[in-house]
Amino acid sequence: LPEEKAREMTIDIGFASIEYPKFGTVSIIDVPGHERFIRNMVVGAWGVDLAILVIAVDDGWMPQTEDHFRVLMLLGVERIVVALNKIDAADEEMISFVAAEVEERLQGTRYADSDIVRVSAKTGEGVAGLRDAILSNLRKLAKAADAHKPYLFVDRVFASKGYGTIVTGTLKNGRFNEDEPVVVLPLDREVRVKKIESHHSALEEGVPSQRTALNLSGVTVDEIHRGYIVTGKNFFTRSADVVVRMRFLERRGDLKNNTGIEMLVGATALKGKLILLDDEDSGDEERVLRVRFDAPWYFYPGQRFIVTHPGGFLIIGGGEVLLPDYRSAGGRKIVLKYLTMFSRYTRDEYVRYIVAVRRAVPWHWIVSIFPENERTIEKIIETLEEQNAVIKTGDFLLEAGFHSEALSMVAGAITGSLGPNLREIADKTGLDLELCRFLVPSVMKQHRIIEKDGRYFGGDSVTVDALPDEKRAVLDRLRARSIEGAELDRTADDAEKRNLGDLIRLGFAVSLDGNIVLHREVYDGLKRKVMELFDGRDKISIPEAKDATGLSRKYIIPMLNRMEGDGLIKRIGDFRMKA
Repeated sequence: LPEEKAREMTIDIGFASIEYPKFGTVSIIDVPGHERFIRNMVVGAWGVDLAILVIAVDDGWMPQTEDHFRVLMLLGVERIVVALNKIDAADEEMISFVAAEVEERLQGTRYADSDIVRVSAKTGEGVAGLRDAILSNLRKLAKAADAHKPYLFVDRVFASKGYGTIVTGTLKNGRFNEDEPVVVLPLDREVRVKKIESHHSALEEGVPSQRTALNLSGVTVDEIHRGYIVTGKNFFTRSADVVVRMRFLERRGDLKNNTGIEMLVGATALKGKLILLDDEDSGDEERVLRVRFDAPWYFYPGQRFIVTHPGGFLIIGGGEVLLPDYRSAGGRKIVLKYLTMFSRYTRDEYVRYIVAVRRAVPWHWIVSIFPENERTIEKIIETLEEQNAVIKTGDFLLEAGFHSEALSMVAGAITGSLGPNLREIADKTGLDLELCRFLVPSVMKQHRIIEKDGRYFGGDSVTVDALPDEKRAVLDRLRARSIEGAELDRTADDAEKRNLGDLIRLGFAVSLDGNIVLHREVYDGLKRKVMELFDGRDKISIPEAKDATGLSRKYIIPMLNRMEGDGLIKRIGDFRMKA
């Protein structure tokens, strides 16, 4: 840029590349070092896997070096190489002094064992060694995810004659392909990728951690700006209120509620306020806070950010997004209560935490909000289900403790009302209507509840007259069969079996051994006849009970076992006694 030449400093980000035989093209982003351009520094540093921290030996570790170093740590950049530049302008004593200072600065950080290479950009001395150090560190990087949800924070936009709108950025997490649809946020518009390039070479697909230019169809240059996001469908969460874990670099007095800040996320700067979740500032270097923005933006769990004072000149700290939408949670106490679920901030901890603070989430939503592909999140959920940490109910995922609570809420809404419908149950419990639709069948299995014409009856409201016609007909047939009852394993009609099961659950019928079913009135009559045998006697025999009831031997043993289970009698050898 002309301004950069005039001021002899980098103001905005610049781009280049290195070719390594047998390795491929490596993208390089040059970022400004001056404190006045921290925003642009973060734009360039975001998405970097390996950073070259350049330090002039005639200056040493400068304030802007510290800014760079802090940004790299806070953004979680995996590895760095330190390049001590201008060795042609310093003697060995000075170079060794600066190298020792750098080693001391790196101690105790994730970059403690980083390579420190001496170079001269002017003479070329050491440049070959720097290239070797870069390649060595690149080979040590974790493999970039390429099967997940791709996204690109736009850092440049321009029009190309004959092509139209071009956007560039560092592609992360997955792949973009030619002629596929993508979504531009915050436009929330689906557009098409016409062509893909990287360092002026045409590609059929863009790959992760690569500088990528996308030729987009369906959006004009005037409609898209630096900071916008190109991604797939249903990924980022739109929110103006997030919960974050933030590490402070410097504490200047107590942190005040509603402190104005600027959050640097990807390639955009968001104005907002820090909101304390605790009653007072604890003074800790790491805090969990709310950030409320002046306008909504797009986030995902685990997303990295930098926080500066308004204007972007001084870094306060940085961290990760824990919860993309605070307002969807159960309030401040719930947000704080479940923080104990975090220890290593792994993806399974994120899933469990978000389900816990929201208590119940739609399945399609929880698998869509993370950068990993849906199958990866589904496997995490399956593990959490095995650990009884979460419970899947229909199309919803519930925190295990809340699942029991929700069932009780629905049962209470039904038994405490006279025939509420599904909407009325949802209104009374405050639960999602669709969630209630999935919970009600479970509640009906556990409680004396029936459904008739879209309304649910429980407690004293469950009478024979309230039964649906189909169930009442089955009950009438069961009464007519008297002591013959019904046998489930000899009942071919599935609907008949289901209705008999419902009548047992509702108390209108009795199961003797899981197979034989009697009408409740018939069972009660047989029960009285057995108990009358104890008048003036301590014990009775099976043949006596058989003769008194008229039941066959096939039925009398299950009958006596049922009475024993009800606590009426007890077995002593071949006899039965009163319990």
